[in-house]
Amino acid sequence: MEVAWGRLSVTSLLFLLLIGSTGLTGCGGASESRGRTSQGTSAGQGSSGTLTVLAASSLTDAFGELAITFEEQNPDTKVRTSFGGSSDLLTQIEQGAPADVFASADGDKMDTAVQDNLVNEPQTFARNRPVIIVPEDNPAGIHGLQDLAKSGTKLVLAQDGVPIAEYAKKILANADSEYGGNLEQQVMNNIVSREANVRASANRVSLGEADATFVYITDVTLDIEDQVEVIEIPKDLNVTATYPIATLKEASNSELAQHWIDLVLSDEGQRLLEEYGFERVS
Repeated sequence: MEVAWGRLSVTSLLFLLLIGSTGLTGCGGASESRGRTSQGTSAGQGSSGTLTVLAASSLTDAFGELAITFEEQNPDTKVRTSFGGSSDLLTQIEQGAPADVFASADGDKMDTAVQDNLVNEPQTFARNRPVIIVPEDNPAGIHGLQDLAKSGTKLVLAQDGVPIAEYAKKILANADSEYGGNLEQQVMNNIVSREANVRASANRVSLGEADATFVYITDVTLDIEDQVEVIEIPKDLNVTATYPIATLKEASNSELAQHWIDLVLSDEGQRLLEEYGFERVS
């Protein structure tokens, strides 16, 4: 049982101590980008310090590359990124984890952060499309949403509250309305494991440890694309994942935080996000 102490739990205190010795970590892992020789300029050039970015797992590859670009444009800056389920990242922020920027895979988590006065005004910076993936040999014979309800199907899904899991519920509710019956409940009954985030779910399927999962199209990355088959969700049943970003009220370097958001929203940032499969917003 966790024992609360003020605003921070014991778990949070251990988390903060860990940061001090090893750098920020998150549910999906953390990294500190390694800058290369600067080739470009930006409005933020000349800024210095450490920028800490908490971002949804589906942004791992795109934000990893953006971090390198940011360091090139700000040579005296180090970017530390922590990726995980948006709900877990929000909990970290609520418990006082140090961070400068929060990028969520849905509006609900960001709305909560706004209501709790944890972040400044958010901006939408990308959109994404949920899909179903199955192992390349598709042993369960899944070809659409209805097949996910077949008896014996082993479905994995991110933890309840993680955006992709919430989007999956909405998609299945739409299918209930379209097909009739109780498809959503039947599919949920086939869940054999709840994973920390969308990337963890994708990995389980790519290894053949599950028959299917819901991910974003951007999660079908080079390292798994030959191991999975993508099943598109009908447009009239699918939903659009919207990604908001905001600086934290308690950011240690609000100037750098704003420069990061400026990069993400710039033509350069939007082009890079589009290269990774996201839909650009500007």
